[in-house]
Amino acid sequence: MPTSPTRRPDLLRLDYDTYRALPAIANSDLSRLRDALDGRAPRPQTSSNEGALSFGTAFHTALLEPADYVPGQPGLNDTLVWWLVDGVKMNTQLNTLLDQGTSEVSALFTEPETDTLCKLRADLVVNQPDEPFTIIDFKTTNARDADHFLWQCSAYDYDRQAAFYTDALQADRFLLVGVQKIEPFGVFTIDVSEQMLAEGRQKYQRLLRLLKAPATAPAYRAEAVQAAVNALGLGSSDTES
Repeated sequence: MPTSPTRRPDLLRLDYDTYRALPAIANSDLSRLRDALDGRAPRPQTSSNEGALSFGTAFHTALLEPADYVPGQPGLNDTLVWWLVDGVKMNTQLNTLLDQGTSEVSALFTEPETDTLCKLRADLVVNQPDEPFTIIDFKTTNARDADHFLWQCSAYDYDRQAAFYTDALQADRFLLVGVQKIEPFGVFTIDVSEQMLAEGRQKYQRLLRLLKAPATAPAYRAEAVQAAVNALGLGSSDTES
């Protein structure tokens, strides 16, 4: 008998701290594990109310939750933030998606290959009748041009995030939008290809398998990988980027 399709996980409206406290593995947790595997220093653990507000966080708030934007934060150029927001909205396709979509939605799901409880928080999800189910993620970038941003999508593991989210939400389409924070303040839209998704899928599944079996890490990275897994506690995770 044919198997019934897997049900798409519910989209949840959660505040940031509630999302962060969910006992599940986020894409950013996989980045911590990747850093340990690559011999990079551990990322600092921060909460939403610690430290200076990053430019990227400010931009996301202004674009996706403008009512929550607080001007005058130390070290932030409010004019530049809103300039970039206006640049995104000048793109007719992106402005339509912003009007149709739901921002900052979360989901809990079990990744089937490794049976790992995971979570995600998407910048924007568009689910309209007779239209492809679309996820959009916005990245501020210093990329010189669209080709440079496309390279960053692989080098910075944005492809892994795209695959992680696409597979979890059974999305038809994933858009990565690079917004230059330097002149000429261009906006680059990448419609993530099946090849990029396949490469990203290999990345996240490899890291989830390592999370389940840290002893399989190379001997010279075993201690760092085990420490990263212990810090996650198979369920204690941090921010989504």
